[in-house]
Amino acid sequence: MENSDLKKVVKTAVVLASSMLAVLFIYLAAVEIIRAHMAPFSGLVEIKNTMFLRYVFYGIAVFQVILIRVLRGFLLRKTFSSEKTNLADDLFKTSILILALSEIPAILGLVLFLLAGLNRDFYILLFVSLFLMFMYFPRYNNWKTWINEKDPLKCSICRL
Repeated sequence: MENSDLKKVVKTAVVLASSMLAVLFIYLAAVEIIRAHMAPFSGLVEIKNTMFLRYVFYGIAVFQVILIRVLRGFLLRKTFSSEKTNLADDLFKTSILILALSEIPAILGLVLFLLAGLNRDFYILLFVSLFLMFMYFPRYNNWKTWINEKDPLKCSICRL
């Protein structure tokens, strides 16, 4: 695969990743608008045991972080017969999937906020999503290094 072709694929991934990142800021704006217009916002539903719900959602978020790490390494595992043209497609698909999964903690935080008015939990889970998005944001140099790696066992991007 030529560098110009790889750059096109990375650019497409960056555009998609940027739009997924923008969605997180839309969630933030929605929370702030609801908080401002419905102050004091205590949620749309009266929940008796919010601590249990919080533990479940935080547990799912932690599981999500572990899942992303394991899934990414599994999906980016090279074989000795891998062709360079397929590798860019694999990186693209994996990148978009991982970024979509990275949004889940923020969505859980949004649900916690809407159900129980827990805005601090929303901010914490939003930060987790932002961290994951920036950590796995598509980068041309990383993709190029991974594609040009001759030995699949030394694949450094798989272990990130």
